[in-house]
Amino acid sequence: MARGTRLADVLIAGLFLLSLFAMQDRNIGTARSQSSPHLGFGVNPIYPADSGIGQMGFDWTKGFNNGGCTGYRNLIRIDVSADTLGNLSQWGQSLYQQASAQAECVEAWEIGNEPNIDASFGWNAPPNAAGYTRVLCEAYRRIKAADPSAIVVSAGLAPVGRIPFTWNGHKGYCAPGVGWCSGYYQDEREFTREMLQAGAAQCFDAFGYHPYGYAAPYDAPPVEDDSSSPCGPNDFCFRGVEKIREILYDEFGVDKPIWATEFGWIVDPRQVGRPECWDDPSMQQFQWMVVTPEEQANNLVGAFQWAEEHYPWMGAMFVFNYGFYSDSSCNQMGFFDIKGRPAEQALAAMAKNIVPSLPIWSGPGFYLVEEGQTRPAYGSADLHNLSPETLYWNASVVSSPFPITITVASGSDRTALMLQADPSGLGLGTYTATLQATVSNDVRNVPVEPSSQTLYYTVRVIEEVFEIYLPIVNRSYSP
Repeated sequence: MARGTRLADVLIAGLFLLSLFAMQDRNIGTARSQSSPHLGFGVNPIYPADSGIGQMGFDWTKGFNNGGCTGYRNLIRIDVSADTLGNLSQWGQSLYQQASAQAECVEAWEIGNEPNIDASFGWNAPPNAAGYTRVLCEAYRRIKAADPSAIVVSAGLAPVGRIPFTWNGHKGYCAPGVGWCSGYYQDEREFTREMLQAGAAQCFDAFGYHPYGYAAPYDAPPVEDDSSSPCGPNDFCFRGVEKIREILYDEFGVDKPIWATEFGWIVDPRQVGRPECWDDPSMQQFQWMVVTPEEQANNLVGAFQWAEEHYPWMGAMFVFNYGFYSDSSCNQMGFFDIKGRPAEQALAAMAKNIVPSLPIWSGPGFYLVEEGQTRPAYGSADLHNLSPETLYWNASVVSSPFPITITVASGSDRTALMLQADPSGLGLGTYTATLQATVSNDVRNVPVEPSSQTLYYTVRVIEEVFEIYLPIVNRSYSP
């Protein structure tokens, strides 16, 4: 049995519901209170099972290339590049095997990272949205075959700003020798459009994006081509994600959630006891966007709250990062780190509306027997999981007017509850047994709603059961 529908069918629980999401609001700028939880609270950690993640009250963690059971909901980023296209089928088979093996522990898969840039951690070649879409669709097909409940997230795109050039027919594209460009990269908005034109909308459950805050406060509105805006002319700010939503929904009619698979603000090294790092080569390109530790904390909390209030289409949000800092390094990633800084305490204190585990039972239902029947009556019930994580259950008989045994009394959402009843001695009439099923998960900070449900198994005794056999109908088509 599959673990669920899609979190992209859960995270908008109502999804995640995504199909539990209620994403009907075209007016992105309008405040809208959420009646159902839809955000995921996550981090990009150095150690995915770090207990500090749970102590903050978060439910998601992100790993890279390989996953495992961490005690949280898990997003695994699978790195891809232009080279992946060279042996796509073999790569897809390997991914299928990985998704099959990790189905119990991995809830979501992110396919690639920032493929709109040519860096080694991106596409590692001139960006090609159609080529990336081929990889994404292969991954979607393979992962869904291995684990239909898994959520497939497209690669988080890097915000690179507005690029006024066209290269080889691609709008918003930089290439060496073109204008002021020094490398290959494409405006994330044009890359999004080219992905969707290539058919990507059928190959993801959630769209990945990296809405970093840069130097702007969390609530600064994107105002394109307005250098007086805190976001600047390139809309470098958290709310730049609204422009991606407009492309998805308003331009292409794609009503799927966006996941912020990375976002954050970088602190000034001089304000955290590392003045020697200010002029380090790793920091130089980030100097213009540094904030104080207190501003980092306020912006991260504000971003989660803004998304909760204004973005019914936002799913999981992953802070970058948790635990990357090192006393012996000036690498810029260490100054995005929130661990041990005011942001960690602020996020721990922040109210969170966690998407719960959502179990729904079907069965065991109704059984018709003839009066005097002595052979056993059988029944089964299935746990349908609208959550991304694995659920576990135990069942017991509360009361029954006839002998009944639960032959499979515990399991996961891949296991059916099985029972056997003895109808012998029952007179004409209807008899109902009451069962209790209790459901749990192994994910920190995630409640199960409802955790306990009453199930009913009914036996109806009649004078005679008539069997009717229907003919087999074969419909054939002429070529």
